[in-house]
Amino acid sequence: MAKLYFRYGAMGSSKTANAIMVQYNYQERGQNALMLKPRLDTRDGERSVASRSGLSAPCAYVEELGSLDLSLYDCVIVDEAQFMSKAQVQQLVDIVDERNIPVICYGLRADFRGELFEGSQWLMAWADTIEEIKTVCWCGRKATFNARLMDGKVVKSGAQIVLGGNESYVALCRRHWATGDLAPMEIRRISAGKRAYLPLLLEADPSEAMIDRYLESGEMYVLSVDGKAAGVMVIVRRADGAFEVKNLAVAPDQRGKGYGSRLMRHALKLLAARGGAVYVGTDRSNVGFYERFGFAEAYVAEGFFSDNYDPPIVNEDGTVLRDMIYLSRRA
Repeated sequence: MAKLYFRYGAMGSSKTANAIMVQYNYQERGQNALMLKPRLDTRDGERSVASRSGLSAPCAYVEELGSLDLSLYDCVIVDEAQFMSKAQVQQLVDIVDERNIPVICYGLRADFRGELFEGSQWLMAWADTIEEIKTVCWCGRKATFNARLMDGKVVKSGAQIVLGGNESYVALCRRHWATGDLAPMEIRRISAGKRAYLPLLLEADPSEAMIDRYLESGEMYVLSVDGKAAGVMVIVRRADGAFEVKNLAVAPDQRGKGYGSRLMRHALKLLAARGGAVYVGTDRSNVGFYERFGFAEAYVAEGFFSDNYDPPIVNEDGTVLRDMIYLSRRA
């Protein structure tokens, strides 16, 4: 007999990645699994679901269920199921009971206020099987709450649905959600909402156009202190297979505290497991910082700054930057 499943978890618990892998497993067995999401979820673009891990898959909308030929499918998978209405959950119940097609729903259980979403409420009431996908709070306890962040603080009032990723939300245990306490210091990977950190990125690269060349394809890491971004780093994969730290910036009021060094050590630890070379590009004034981490001069890109930046970049000593110095080391 088919069942209605509700698999819930806090943000960052890999719900979408799980949904995509279930679809893939059906396909491996020569079966079809229909991927759906509510139409209002626009974060990953139209007719697409995407995980922070990089997995993505095409999808249809829950609102289109009435026009789809479900006889073609062996399973229905719903991502972001918390955004469904009671009537839409009832549709899924009917698919299970009348068509004998299993339906697997993935979503949040509760909103940033700790209150059930409409879709989650009726899935909790009607699902045959309810399973938790676990993740952890910064303190190490199980994270069960989705805290909304504003100006580096946990907020508990506002519209229930505000689309955002880990630039706007963080998973916390009940205790730290209640107190509003965020990690004293942590480095988190940011996969969505990267442009929220543009002011900080511009501290290291003053051209928004240049940042746009690598921001979406790069891995972004943000160092936060008491919930506020103090430093940012973007790592990209080069055409030659090596890695490059394209942007490393610390907020002006947070400099001199070792946060840039923490981010660089974090990058080298991450990349050590991947092997190969790591590059950084800078001007002469910053070479000494990178040499402390074992970097040595590799080559010079003549005219890089003068050719790509208008107005030109002027150092604190009045020097107009012209050449980019590339340094490298083994990961």
